[in-house]
Amino acid sequence: MAESKSSGRASEGGIIGILGILIGGGCVLVALLGVLNTALGLDLALSAYGTSTPLPRSYGECAGLAAAGVLLMALTVFGGFVRRKFTEAKGKPLVRAGILLGALVLLVMVGRGLQIVALTSTYGSMLAYYATDGDLDDVKAELAKRPDRSALDQAVGRAAQYNNAPALALLLEAGADMRESTRPEPHRRCPLLGRSYQFVKTAIDHGIKPDACPKGEAAIFEAVEEGRDDEEVAKTVTLLLGAGWSSTASPEHDRRSAKAIAADKKWSKTLAALNGAAK
Repeated sequence: MAESKSSGRASEGGIIGILGILIGGGCVLVALLGVLNTALGLDLALSAYGTSTPLPRSYGECAGLAAAGVLLMALTVFGGFVRRKFTEAKGKPLVRAGILLGALVLLVMVGRGLQIVALTSTYGSMLAYYATDGDLDDVKAELAKRPDRSALDQAVGRAAQYNNAPALALLLEAGADMRESTRPEPHRRCPLLGRSYQFVKTAIDHGIKPDACPKGEAAIFEAVEEGRDDEEVAKTVTLLLGAGWSSTASPEHDRRSAKAIAADKKWSKTLAALNGAAK
C-alpha cells in the first residue's frame, strides 16, 4: 500500500513536471514567433475556439515572455530535483532540513536576481529606480559605485518624474546634469518642465540654467500650464525668471502665452510674477 501511494505521488509529480516544461516551452515558442511578427510587422494572432490572442508586437514583450518561459522550465526542473533529493533522504530529518533550507536560499537569490533584472529593464538602472521615491541611502549607495553618465541621466529623468528633489540634489552633487547628453538628440527634453517648486529650486540652487536644459525654453509656460496652485506656481515662475528663463516663450504646439493661461486660471499671484518680469 505504501509503495502504491509513493508511486502515485511520483506519477503526479511527473505529470506536473511535464506540464511545467510544456507550458514554459510554449511561452518560448510564442516569443520566437513574436520576434518574427515584430520584425516583419505581420500582426499575427493565435486563434482557438473562436478566440484570438495577438502575438507579441515588440522585442520587449518577446523578451519578457521568453524569460518567463525559461524561468518556468528552470523552476520545474529545480523543483523536481529537490523533490527527488528530499525523497531519497527518507529517515534523515537533518538532511531533509538542509535540502529545504538550501532550496529556499537558492530561490531567494534567484528571486533577487530576477528583481534586479526586471527593475533595470524597466528603469534603466538601479540608481534610476531608487531615484523615483526610494530611500536616499539606496541612492547614495548606488552613487558610491560611480555610475556612468547614462545611468545618471536616467536617474535625473526618474527623479523628475516623481518630483524627488532630495534625490535630485544627491545626483547633481555627484556630477549629474540636465543636458540628457546620452539620449538621442530628438528625444532630449528639459527635466524641469512642469515640475514642482521644490524640484525646480533644487536644480537652480545647483546651478542649472536655460542653456544647460535642452528644449526647456518654455519652462515658465509649462509651470503655469501644468501647475495646480497659484502661490506655488508664482514662486516657481520667480525662480525661473531669476535664473534667466523667458516669460514669453511657448511651445510650438500651443501659441498661448503664460500670462493668458494665468489669466484664464484667475491666478493673481502668478500674473503679478509675470508682470514683474515685463517691467
